Amino acid sequence: MPRSPIPPANHPDVSSPSTSTHLQRLPVNPRRKKVSPDERKRVATACNSCNVRRIKCSGDRPCRQCTSAQRDCLYPQPVERVTIPRSELELLQRRCASLERQLKRQLAAVDPAECRPDSQHQVVSPPPSSRADTTESLSLNGDAHHPARLGGIGGRMLSDSAGTSRYLGGTSGATFLDTLKELIATTTPLARALDGEPRGTPDGASFLGSVGQYQTHDSRPMNLPPAVDPLTLPPEAEIAVALTQLRYFIQDGNGTFASGGTMFWPFEDTQRVIALASSPGAQGADGLLVPDSRHASLALCHSALAFARLLTLREPGSAVAGQLGEDCFARARLLLGNVLDRTTYTVNDIAVLALMALYLIENNRRDAAYIALSNAMAISVMHGIHKGWLGDEIAVRTFWTVYVLDRWLGCVMGRPPTIPDDAITLPLPSECLGLPSPAGLRAHVELCKISDYIVYSSYRTARRPDFPNKIAVHVDNALEMLGKWHANLPASLRLPDPLTLFSADLFSQVRAFGQDPADLLSGTRAFGGDRACWALHMSYNQLVILSIRPAMLMAVWKAVASIVCVNQPFDIEAHPQIEPIRACSDAARRNLRLGRLMRLHSPRQKLLLPDLHNIFNAAIILTMHQMVFVNLRTQDLDDIGWATEVFEGEAETGSDYAKDCSLVLRDLKYLVNRLRNPIHDPAIKRILLSDDGVLRDLLADEAAASPERSNGTPTGTGRQSESPMRAEQGGTIYQRIEAICQTLTCWWDADYMQLYSTFLS
Repeated sequence: MPRSPIPPANHPDVSSPSTSTHLQRLPVNPRRKKVSPDERKRVATACNSCNVRRIKCSGDRPCRQCTSAQRDCLYPQPVERVTIPRSELELLQRRCASLERQLKRQLAAVDPAECRPDSQHQVVSPPPSSRADTTESLSLNGDAHHPARLGGIGGRMLSDSAGTSRYLGGTSGATFLDTLKELIATTTPLARALDGEPRGTPDGASFLGSVGQYQTHDSRPMNLPPAVDPLTLPPEAEIAVALTQLRYFIQDGNGTFASGGTMFWPFEDTQRVIALASSPGAQGADGLLVPDSRHASLALCHSALAFARLLTLREPGSAVAGQLGEDCFARARLLLGNVLDRTTYTVNDIAVLALMALYLIENNRRDAAYIALSNAMAISVMHGIHKGWLGDEIAVRTFWTVYVLDRWLGCVMGRPPTIPDDAITLPLPSECLGLPSPAGLRAHVELCKISDYIVYSSYRTARRPDFPNKIAVHVDNALEMLGKWHANLPASLRLPDPLTLFSADLFSQVRAFGQDPADLLSGTRAFGGDRACWALHMSYNQLVILSIRPAMLMAVWKAVASIVCVNQPFDIEAHPQIEPIRACSDAARRNLRLGRLMRLHSPRQKLLLPDLHNIFNAAIILTMHQMVFVNLRTQDLDDIGWATEVFEGEAETGSDYAKDCSLVLRDLKYLVNRLRNPIHDPAIKRILLSDDGVLRDLLADEAAASPERSNGTPTGTGRQSESPMRAEQGGTIYQRIEAICQTLTCWWDADYMQLYSTFLS
């Protein structure tokens, strides 16, 4: 066999580092026969120098030839070869060409010079797991409003109405809400095309402009009175009524709850508080009497009165500035003094700061509450309570109340806790004569510890390289921990399955009007009257939802994407986490039934903001359930309708938070009504994608040219003539849908783990 000539002496050294390594090798001799590995006498791959010289290589690193010649011994980099069918390669090439044409059209709309033939722009096809950042949402008139940057459910910076940006993490309710806005903004044009009346404005379309924003009052100044007397108190009877209401909502129901409540507040006797306020204060520099250190304990009473004022605001337009108990809150702040000077605070001030934080949460000022709780925890650490240096049971329960509020707010805002669990050695609350049962608070603390695992294992590990292999384990572990917590509850905290609660028929509701509220919901008598226990179980169900919520979101994206994917039916049963998703839906059902029970028994049908938060998340999950599952449950529709009525009623009182929630529920209902049938009914999908279908001319070029179309017959190359509806609308909506269809195709091509990792990163 003839050999190739050896390069002349003046030829540059083939092994020189200055020479490009990928040009140093010669092609394989075409006359060489393939030899099986067991008969091979030569190495499989020679080094670059031996390859060019066509000499035998020992295969060592470095080889013997290069060692004797004192040359650098370099081997070619291994190249991974992937084999795909030719039809799939051609489909990818057509898709890439379609993406390039769409990008050029968008660049031309911004700057025509960008699309000149001599332009040096390089177009790169996006990976299957990416989501198009060029998809535009629609304003009220149907024009492009703003780019809908489809981020994940990881942390993000969101702006309030004043333009102030704040960080909210992956578990934040605001982040989840913003993700839902992106879903609505992305798929609403598609739903409008299916609606048959693209000119109309769907319900809640004005809400689409709030992507990247969230509802908070933290940037609004509090309407506090300029001058207040901290020693002024209402009559004793009014204080007694306010504390009675407060104990029902946030403590032990005035001693009637077997759980003892899930939080503890060291309220003092009303008569003692009145006597303390009547005692004279110290003489100030101006000669006037001012409160002294003895009056500091009045701050807890003023904070309680401020919170109790919020429980009475049930009339339309009543929850407005000036009616929110600002005067009582101002008195409490005045008694506390400088909030930045922690050295002046005592152990008694910890409960005051915690109750003020709870008041701020109810007023949708979560950042202010976050700071108040941070101060309360810092004072606790400063006095060594977290290590058990104070053996007073009241101090122990007060610390754990601050702990559960800190963990709940950190989870809701997606932020780290003030103190890690491994820094706390304080024992859990114990039985104490004269104090409520510690069972509810103990269980609440244990549940909050599980929430830390959910937040910092399932969400934070999204950035780890082995995340796709770990996420299923984290979800299973979280559900197992929650299951053990639920199974080990003491008898005083156990409840029947809330799924046994059903709304009564219309005749029974009319008969029970103005009578016992339990008659409006069948099966309530077995649940007792422990509101704190109901709230604890709602928190448990919310953590189940939080563990599985990303998987449910991924299933919704996949379901919507299946509409424009020819011959690709969506089947939720094929989801790798189908059983956890079912558990997520059941947890949502339980929370809505418990929410009904709680509202029926609460005075004035009042629900606290944490209750509304749980109800909203449950209603969203059940609404998404309707989109991904084929069968509908009448009770689910009734529960979602009830939740929508609750938020509409709360919005009438002046709650901006409730108004946002009601708009999201209305938008999602619109999407479900328009998109559900094309997702689950192959016949409707074939009609929509047929030659006369409303979506036929919206498909990408390769889909129109592909012989694998819905009716099985080729369509030639390119789309047919423009449809009358598209010509009538001037292409405004349909241009947006073309980009959306391409985006949905990318979502469909990605597997669940790719989407999951993209969302959590």
